[in-house]
Amino acid sequence: MINVGFIGAGGIAQTHAAALAQVEGARLAAVTDTVYERAESLAHQFETRAVAGLADLIRFPGLDIVYILTPPHGHLEQMLAAIAAGLPIFCEKPLTLTLPDADQVIVAAREAGVPLMTGLSHRFHPLAVQAREMLQAGELGDFVAAWSHRLTTLAVAPDSWLGQRSISGGLTLQFAMHDLDWELWLGGEVAQVSAQEVRTNPAIDIEDNLWALLQFRQGGSGSVGVSWSAPQPHTERGLIGSRGNLRIINQRRLVGQLANGRVLEQDLGDDYDWFDVFVRENRDVINRLRQGQAFSVSGEDGRQALELSLAVQRAAMTQRMVFLPILSMTTPEEMV
Repeated sequence: MINVGFIGAGGIAQTHAAALAQVEGARLAAVTDTVYERAESLAHQFETRAVAGLADLIRFPGLDIVYILTPPHGHLEQMLAAIAAGLPIFCEKPLTLTLPDADQVIVAAREAGVPLMTGLSHRFHPLAVQAREMLQAGELGDFVAAWSHRLTTLAVAPDSWLGQRSISGGLTLQFAMHDLDWELWLGGEVAQVSAQEVRTNPAIDIEDNLWALLQFRQGGSGSVGVSWSAPQPHTERGLIGSRGNLRIINQRRLVGQLANGRVLEQDLGDDYDWFDVFVRENRDVINRLRQGQAFSVSGEDGRQALELSLAVQRAAMTQRMVFLPILSMTTPEEMV
């Protein structure tokens, strides 16, 4: 039995706890939160233990891994504490809010021999996996372009940490990072980016619409468009290769065609539930931990997604092309 400890008991913790409950041979053993009553509520729901704080959680007997499911401004401290205790880590994205913090934790984990995984859940969507496997197998030819457009409505309360850039990192780190990571996963390193952002909700201090263009180092281009203010939700991801193209519509249906005439069509059905992605992600974490294998989405992967996201933020805020790698930006406030 793999015993899991949760740092954080908010909404994403609820999702991971429910997903973990569907993974054979794993259980939520203990949970903590800055609001103890929230930890108690989650513990009661999943028949486990609530503990008073971070120090008690990482000392909880028999833990095999720690999940960090808190607002990102606290990730560095929490990961360093887990590393000091020798506990493997699953950390929800973004890994940290700054590159120096990400570098610090990656080095600390490497030196301590502690496995570190970044929670970039969209890599576990079955159609996304299928698209990447086809590209890697050469079925689509050489990479030409990719896009990811996700439009939804998200009500952010004025007092929510999500709407505070210094805590959440803003729309780009909280939402668009998944789309940017999808394109990194397909096209490899990005050489330069340009971006535009719009803020339509005056109650929060972050953008709620973002549009970015990417140029990949090995050739090819990409676009990302995300919105938290679209009344009619819609998602479309696409991939163009030199010998074919495909689209993933609303995360449920893959369609496309190859140059040889082969038609691509895979339908997950209208009742497909995105929760499946979290079950797949948790199952992968537990299985790899049990078998002593490296995690599939490393700390370095999380750092790369963070760097690209910060570059996109900088491009949007300065209205200038930004070239990667970026080295100087250390805090969200420096971008204002």
